[in-house]
Amino acid sequence: MKKILSIFCLLLVLAENSFSQIQQADSDLFKTHTVNELKEDLQILKRHLETVQAGLYTYTSKAKMDEVFNQIEASINQPISSVEFYRKAISLLQYIKNGHTNIMPHSAYEKATNSSFTLFPFDVYFKNDSLYVLKNNSRNNFIKEGSVIKSINGEDASAVFKELTKKSSRDGDNNTFPEMVATLQFTKLYCKLKGVSPTYQVAFIAPNGELIDIAVKGLTLKEIHVNKLNRYQDNGKWWGETNEPVLKLKIDNDIAIMEIKTFSIYYARRVNQNFKKFFNKAFKKIEEANIKHLIIDLRYNGGGDEMPTIELLSHLLDKPFTFYQDMYTVTNKVPDIELYDESKFVMNFLRPLFRLKKNGDVYRIKGIPGMKEVRPSKSVYREKVYVLTNGLSFSATGEFTSFLKNADRAIFIGEEVGGNTNQNVSGTTVILTLPNSKIRIRIPMELFKLNVKHKRTNHGVIPDYCVKPSIVDKLTGKDLEMEFTLNMIKKINE
Repeated sequence: MKKILSIFCLLLVLAENSFSQIQQADSDLFKTHTVNELKEDLQILKRHLETVQAGLYTYTSKAKMDEVFNQIEASINQPISSVEFYRKAISLLQYIKNGHTNIMPHSAYEKATNSSFTLFPFDVYFKNDSLYVLKNNSRNNFIKEGSVIKSINGEDASAVFKELTKKSSRDGDNNTFPEMVATLQFTKLYCKLKGVSPTYQVAFIAPNGELIDIAVKGLTLKEIHVNKLNRYQDNGKWWGETNEPVLKLKIDNDIAIMEIKTFSIYYARRVNQNFKKFFNKAFKKIEEANIKHLIIDLRYNGGGDEMPTIELLSHLLDKPFTFYQDMYTVTNKVPDIELYDESKFVMNFLRPLFRLKKNGDVYRIKGIPGMKEVRPSKSVYREKVYVLTNGLSFSATGEFTSFLKNADRAIFIGEEVGGNTNQNVSGTTVILTLPNSKIRIRIPMELFKLNVKHKRTNHGVIPDYCVKPSIVDKLTGKDLEMEFTLNMIKKINE
């Protein structure tokens, strides 16, 4: 009973400190909103999703979606803050099931998360129902990488990770994409959905089996980055913040490895690369070297534009093909335009949608490259192809892998692709800000239907060989998927 009471007191103190930090960060976040204000926001959110989101009822029926909105509305029975309202609204994502649709808290909360809030100071890795310490960015040097995190502030750590995963965006019933997002963004997601603390009571099982239960001081994001740099020589930057190439080709004997970090024309241009020129030169080299095995590494490739994927396919398929079967939006205008950031309208090329004419229940978009027949390139690779994927192989990468799988043109190794095999709701994307709570919703407006014959499973491409690194592999830097593939090729060549 004393233990239960002490845990309750600890959680109460943590909640009060979290409450205090939010209050200091921004008075608007601390301010409560009336029941009527929040219900008005919820109805605005519902109306805009129904009007703007092109695939809202792909995975969940309208009747079920209406029921979920009614349940959230019924739960709003007293004044609550913007953050508390966000934590109710975020449950919609598990029914919308679209990886390009997201619900975000008040911008002031995200600003505080990135500046003043004291956060959970560990990078994590999740496998086999266990949450591990991947990088210890705290001030407690003795906590070892590879330790199992058993609980955080009295909650089972594995259950916490699953909760964050459940409340993250995804396409269909895919789990690898939200798990990857929850892994890479655990510190920030924990802050958004569970709150912040000056200290976190954490129970660990060290690699030697020792049980450690201690209070870990929360750190600001800047302090976390400093510790990460000093301890691991990791500056915390992702490739998009560097000048490293996004397209690479390595040839070794009869094996070529093509690494494609993105299909984004924008990011390729930033580092002075061009997809068409790269693919033309790469496949010419591959042909001249008489390569028998081509490995295409698409891990962590979050997508981009359709044209680069089509250009790559033209070097892998020896018959003409049409990438998309259909493409449309459900509206040619947006209600309450004052609730959107108009600069994003221009940046996302929204204005051409205003000229679309209705065709049945939708507004069809014509003239895009993916709707035209594509002929094979001069240099078509006809030997064996291996594709490495994980949960962040998403969006345009999901489309590419789906099309390649449909053509039975590659062996897939790694994890289930994050993107759906039949359709992709993305393209022109707008951000709605609700007038009272100021929580924001990212809404994609265009539905791309792939020209494939996959049976609808609500999943991405499932690999022929499922391979996921262990915590030891991650800590030692072992590239398990690549080693698996190279060993497979070695056996074929024997």
